[in-house]
Amino acid sequence: MMMVAGTTIGAGMLVMPINSAEVGFATTVIELIIFFALMILPALVVVESSQFAPRGSTVAGIMRLEFGNIGFLIANILFYVFVYSLVCAYISGLSSIFAELIGIPEKWHNLFIVATVIPLGLIVIFTSSFADLINRIFFYLMCLAFLILVGFSIPNLKAEYLASAPVSSKAVLNSIPITFLAFGFHIIIPALSDYLDRNSRDLKIAIIGGLAIPLVVFIIWITMVHGQASQAELIQFTQEGKSVNIANLIAHGSSQTSVKILNIAITVFSISALLTSFIGVSLALITTLKETFAKKLPRKSEYVTSHLHESSESVIYEEADRIETYLNKPLLFALAFAIPTLVVIFTPAAFIFFLSLAAVIFTIQNLVMPILALIKMRTKHKELYVQNPNAYRLCLNNLALGVLALILLVLCLM
Repeated sequence: MMMVAGTTIGAGMLVMPINSAEVGFATTVIELIIFFALMILPALVVVESSQFAPRGSTVAGIMRLEFGNIGFLIANILFYVFVYSLVCAYISGLSSIFAELIGIPEKWHNLFIVATVIPLGLIVIFTSSFADLINRIFFYLMCLAFLILVGFSIPNLKAEYLASAPVSSKAVLNSIPITFLAFGFHIIIPALSDYLDRNSRDLKIAIIGGLAIPLVVFIIWITMVHGQASQAELIQFTQEGKSVNIANLIAHGSSQTSVKILNIAITVFSISALLTSFIGVSLALITTLKETFAKKLPRKSEYVTSHLHESSESVIYEEADRIETYLNKPLLFALAFAIPTLVVIFTPAAFIFFLSLAAVIFTIQNLVMPILALIKMRTKHKELYVQNPNAYRLCLNNLALGVLALILLVLCLM
């Protein structure tokens, strides 16, 4: 659950106050609840479709099982563009925060970026269990910092500010893509599926429980912002090109000691949010790199079902159920982190451009493609469910899945 929650919170809270300024508190909360429920469904689609794929498979691997090499290639291209852009953004954000804290001179900034990437990358490369441990530590630190921010906010909340309504229907429509993507953790599901040994029960708990945590945090966060400033003030922040800085709102009228505590809490929260997101996205990148450089990939319709008959919760896979890769850990480290580091140093505009396409790329690769693969798998390979009655099956039928895919596409293009 912490992996899901950490990845979601780090990505979703960066622009949410700005996005909600013209929408108002109540409407934003309604959007959050709707998209929380909606984004669980494509996550469970990946749980169902991945259970028949070899351990180490990604969305691209699932696409290969149904659509062959063309599906595999398209899914991989979209994945790498999206994920490398995210890793660049997290490296840039974390290195900037650390450089400011330590006081690194501008002329040494590029070298400091490299020095920052090395320990960050080692956290993820070492083992999934170690990455999960670090993720949990920083997630709890993030929660502690968040509680401090909430504690300082409560005395300043004004109920009348929370009664603000949307300024227009256009404002509501414009806010939908960002609120929708605030719950976009789906990129880590294949890696999470491997980590939990394809146990569908544990995966459902991790996904639903892990996504419920950000829902609560987002609602509290929006309450803090909208409860301490009028809608007119929040709109003025956004129109002037400023971020709606929760620190400025909370610190208003506070003592010097309180301001220092708040600054520490905000710094810890920012670092923890970025780091937990970095860990989740990097694990997904490493899983995909292993598959891309696999010694042998499964052919089309070459499913694996032996583990579905395992009665214990700790599933033991056979060698045939695993994807073996040519990449050792040093090569994985270089491919995963050298490219984004160089991009951040020499061509920062590149990843900013691709991040502007993030909504469409993410939706197609992580949400729509798995749905299409699952619909085809259910249609062409009904025997998988007949021969494996214990296999997990999402309650939606194929028609409902098709409607879901269409809704997701519309939302990302709004």
